[in-house]
Order: sequence, then C-alpha cells, then structure tokens
Amino acid sequence: MSIDYDRLPFQPEEYLARRDALRALMAERGIDVCVLNSTSNMYYLTGFGSLAYGATSLIVRADGRAIWVMRLTELSNIRALKGKIWVDEGVGVRDGEDYATVLARTIADLAPGKPVVAVEYGNVQQALRGFVKPTDDAVLNASGLVEHLRRVKSPAEIALLRKAGFIAAQSCRDGFAALREGMTDAELAAVVTNSLLANGSHRVAQMPNVCAGPRTARAHVTWCGAPISRGDLINIEPAGSVFDYHTPVYRFYSIGEPSARVRTMFEVCKEALNEGYANVRPGMTSHEAARIFESVFERRGFAEWMVTRPAYSIGGTFPPGWGEDNVMAIRRNHDAVLEEGMCFHISPVLYQDGIGCVGASMPSVLTANGFESLSGDEAVFGVK
Repeated sequence: MSIDYDRLPFQPEEYLARRDALRALMAERGIDVCVLNSTSNMYYLTGFGSLAYGATSLIVRADGRAIWVMRLTELSNIRALKGKIWVDEGVGVRDGEDYATVLARTIADLAPGKPVVAVEYGNVQQALRGFVKPTDDAVLNASGLVEHLRRVKSPAEIALLRKAGFIAAQSCRDGFAALREGMTDAELAAVVTNSLLANGSHRVAQMPNVCAGPRTARAHVTWCGAPISRGDLINIEPAGSVFDYHTPVYRFYSIGEPSARVRTMFEVCKEALNEGYANVRPGMTSHEAARIFESVFERRGFAEWMVTRPAYSIGGTFPPGWGEDNVMAIRRNHDAVLEEGMCFHISPVLYQDGIGCVGASMPSVLTANGFESLSGDEAVFGVK
C-alpha cells in the first residue's frame, strides 16, 4: 500500500473554512488585499509551511483568490501540492532578482487600481517600501488578523496536539529510564531526542531543553556536555511534533533525593497547577485565570521567583520556537477571554539563582469543565 507523504494534516473543507473566516474579517475591516508573511499563519490557512530560503508571502484577495510569491526554487513545493492545496498558483523570484519589485507587481496585477491593502509587518515590511507605506490611508496592519482565528483549535487540531503530547511525554519517560549518575547532559539529550523521532515525531521547531544542576536557573539553557551528579536537579523539556503541531512537556528529575528547597518549590508549583485545573473555566479573562495560578505563589511566599506567565498557547508552529505567545497566553493585565478549544502549555515554574528551575507542567486543552491533559501523564518529580 502506497503512502501519500505529501498529504495535508486536515481535510480540504477545514482549510476552506479558515480561508472564508479570514475573508469575513477582511470584509469587516474593508480590506481588499491581505499580504501574509508569517509561516505559521500561512500554514494555518493552507497546509503549506516551509522553512523556505528567502522571503515568502501569501497574497489573499477579498474574493478568496490567492497567490504565493516566493523564491523560484521553493515553488517546487507548490507544484508538488497542486490539487491538494487551495492556493496552488505562485510567482517565483529568481536568485538575485529584487523581491520587492516582484511582490509589488504581483499585488498590482492581482488587485489593480487603488485597493485597501493590509500587510503583516514582519520580514516583508522593508520589501514593500516604495509600494505601500504604514502611513498611507489605504494600507492597514494585518498583524494579528490570522492569529485571532488560530486561538481556538478545531477537534482535528486538538487530536494532533494530543498525539504530539503523548510522544513528548514518552520521551521524558525514556530520558528518566536512561538517567544515571555520571552521564552527561548531552547523552541524556540524545536519548530524549531519539525517543521523539522513534515514537513518530516529525521535524521539531526547537531542540529539547535538557540541563542539570544550578544552570537550570538560566532560562532555556540546554546541554553543554556536563556530567550529571547525584542530587542534581534535572530539567527535560521536549516538544513532540505531528504535522508541525507542537506539544511541549516539562519534567523534573534527580538521582537521589533532591534538596528540601527543590522539593518545596515543586510542591508549590504543583499546587498552582492543581488550582488552575480546579478553577479556570471558559469565559474568564486571561488576567483572571493568571491570578488563580499566581495567588498560590503569593500565598506560599514564592512570588519573587515566578517570573513568567502561567501558560502560553500551543499549535502549529515553526522555528525558532514551539510557542504561540502571539496568539494567546494566560497572563496578568490581559483581557482576552478564554474559550473552549484553546490549547495551552500550562507551566507554573520558579527560577531561583543557585538552585535552578522547578515547575509543574501540563499541556492542556480548555473544555467546558476546565482543563484536560494533552500528554496523558502526571506532573510528578521523578527520583531514581
């Protein structure tokens, strides 16, 4: 039986619904042409996401017609997906050719006259200078438009995140099983990474964070070849990837009993995680939900070492990271309303210099009854 390795993660109808949702937002705002350049946003709308060499844009017209502008070599991807992807028309930019000229000409051809253009101001902002300017009355900022649509995940998206979560959780278990005194953090990282791939993970947007000892207090520092000693605090944070939908898990271990301080820090983080699971519900604001987590640290006298938001959105993402902070997050002074189907990496963690990073992580989907795990395991501190 042949396998279609170029299949899209979702049915065509789901992508067309996303396209039409974008068109509805464009109509509300009076936008004739939307120029997108976020890889994650283009992937969400079409099913095509590539780490293309050079700039890539997706131009969407109000009536739903769309066209790619990308490096000529990269158009091979679009040709391979013809008949599977709703946007299979593209304009190639030759090496050495001016991207801005080609992009501006394509926009003018697709929407002649004086259209109202909305642009995601990212790596394409400079390329568009001379054709559109942020100060022009007819040019709008499209940043955040597609992100608004990405906040609530469909059942098909949640299924991919759940599969990725189980892969990530297994990689942590495999790392813990292989853990031994004297092995290096690099050797442990190799076990974790191999487990991700062996259990079905696709390309990951970011390598796992694996570290031991007080160095773990340095956010996102990963392996350096240092040996792991008895009593060291060990951090393992991988993300499984299925069709570029990433679900991270953060787990904490030691060989032999950790210090009393580390034990207490974990207990406080686990209490905060449990409080969130017990009390956060759809309809709350992000701020209200954040305060449920934060109040535990304040009550227990650990607020000084909680230096990050309690949770960030997860979904379909690309390098350099697996998070969707620009889509949604649970953080103070943020009035966005929580909805069923939002997916988060809930990670109440404490960073204390000289001790390390300790937390209680759980990738989760928000349901009518509260959070539900996407990894199928428990947040426990593992001791060998």
